[in-house]
Amino acid sequence: MQPHIALVLLIICIATSASSQSSSVSPPKREVRGVWITTATGLDWPKSTVVDEQKNSLRTIVQNLKQANFNTIFFQVRARGDAYYRSQYEPWAENLTGTLGKDPGWDPLALLLEEAHKRGMEVHAWFNLYKVRGLNPAGPSSPQHPTRAYPHWVRVYQDEAWLDPGIPEVREYLIRVALDLVRNYDIDGINFDFIRYPGKDFPDMETHLRYGNGMSRDDWRRSNIDKFVSEFYDRAMAIKPMLKVGSAPLAIYQNSNLTGSYYTYAQDSYGWLKKQKHDYLSPQMYWSLGGNNGEPNFATLSRAWKRYEAGRHIYAGIGAYKPDVVPEIPAEIDTTRVSGLLGQVYFRYDNIERLDMFGNRYRTPANIPPMPWKDNTPPMPPKNLAVTELTPNVFHLEWLAPTSATDGDRARGYNIYRSATLPIPVDDPTALVAITTAEANYFIDTVRTPTAFKYFYAVSALDKGNNESDISNAADIVLKEMVAIRGKLFHATSLSMLLANGGAPTLVAYKIADKMNVSLEVIEQRADELETTVTTIARGTQEAGTYVVGLRNVPFRGGRYVVRLRAGDATIEQPLELRQ
Repeated sequence: MQPHIALVLLIICIATSASSQSSSVSPPKREVRGVWITTATGLDWPKSTVVDEQKNSLRTIVQNLKQANFNTIFFQVRARGDAYYRSQYEPWAENLTGTLGKDPGWDPLALLLEEAHKRGMEVHAWFNLYKVRGLNPAGPSSPQHPTRAYPHWVRVYQDEAWLDPGIPEVREYLIRVALDLVRNYDIDGINFDFIRYPGKDFPDMETHLRYGNGMSRDDWRRSNIDKFVSEFYDRAMAIKPMLKVGSAPLAIYQNSNLTGSYYTYAQDSYGWLKKQKHDYLSPQMYWSLGGNNGEPNFATLSRAWKRYEAGRHIYAGIGAYKPDVVPEIPAEIDTTRVSGLLGQVYFRYDNIERLDMFGNRYRTPANIPPMPWKDNTPPMPPKNLAVTELTPNVFHLEWLAPTSATDGDRARGYNIYRSATLPIPVDDPTALVAITTAEANYFIDTVRTPTAFKYFYAVSALDKGNNESDISNAADIVLKEMVAIRGKLFHATSLSMLLANGGAPTLVAYKIADKMNVSLEVIEQRADELETTVTTIARGTQEAGTYVVGLRNVPFRGGRYVVRLRAGDATIEQPLELRQ
């Protein structure tokens, strides 16, 4: 019988955190993690009219989001009847160059798609629908701004220009504008905003008299929005069946006192899901968990929207711009997960640019949830996975790309799994170390804090619908430095360390022969001969075996230290002299 070997990883993080940062809710393997990037008045982007600055800042945004384990970008392509892409119907946005309609000489949406897709991220075109301008009149341009081209469609409401949803020509125009975008760009989805009336007293009495056909004004208004939703969905699906169609409705759908978006704004968002004319909603749930000052409660809204999902997807819109919401963001993420919602979308990028505000909730990457009503055929698995060591704890994985699936799909990306045990737990998000694109059939994995003497790797394929294949064969690799540090434990009770440059320990290994009480500490020995405990790595009763401890973020500085192991009646010390 092999001797019992217990292997324990203790990651020591000295950075303090609020109690709200801890969570018993594990990050899911599949969820949308998105953010709205606002272009209206350059709130998030662009901050400059200099082309190189615009391009570089857009690339930086994508890179920052990828590093923070986000997977979806909602980019505002039509803010106020203008375009941040090449449109045959509407003018270039004026804050790209300072002049409405002036060609910036490059295509922001095209660049964003390139940067996001090469990182395996989705892009949804955020499309503001009926609200098209403030009171400042649009200047001449080619194409003309809709308020100049079609002034008879415009209604002014609370100092803003809206296109009248009740005019059939307005509906057809907006569908043409949106379908032009769908045809010409490889967007993954479209996210409609202001897909509603602005208020009960919107000045459309004459339009209702002309087109109402005997319907009540409220029912007629809802039917106008519903017609746009249905007609756009059907025509878009004929062009691009995998396009994800969604919107960002107001978060209060219906109230018992006949308020909410259904009654006040003619926005039947739940109905769009039930009629299968939307694939998802990202409701604007921009409140705190406590429902401060009589406001709606985020937790209550999360549960309500789960009931409204109708077999489609709900991604909670989180108001990161609100001071009372910001400290609750980790708890709001937990709430959406417990409620069964399939992701979070933040308003807006500038408000989450400090990407440490999520309380470690996004510590592992996540796949985008598939939509089985669009595609439920998984891709074929990769084959012949092999792993080799490049340098200590840096491993090269390579595999053969899969063949086409029965629906013709090939791999669009890969999941990379690493586990200390077999079978590899593919449903455990902590085993998912990376999500890559299909541009390469290899991956370099750096194990910064080892937790095992041997690792097992596997790779699965993802198709364009985010369906996942079975995993490849499992390939294993032995961590030589882990074997080496274990090999230094000669006695029944032993202590050994692996040191980095500068002498600070990165791994500590110890062995105990019997079940006993154990204490393992890092002690700073000061010049005045006083000792200060830097950190306690282990304390308590442990079974007989070999333990390997990874150290990270321990605040070592120059000076004398000792690593002290107390095991039963034995005390073992290993001194350290660290350079400044």
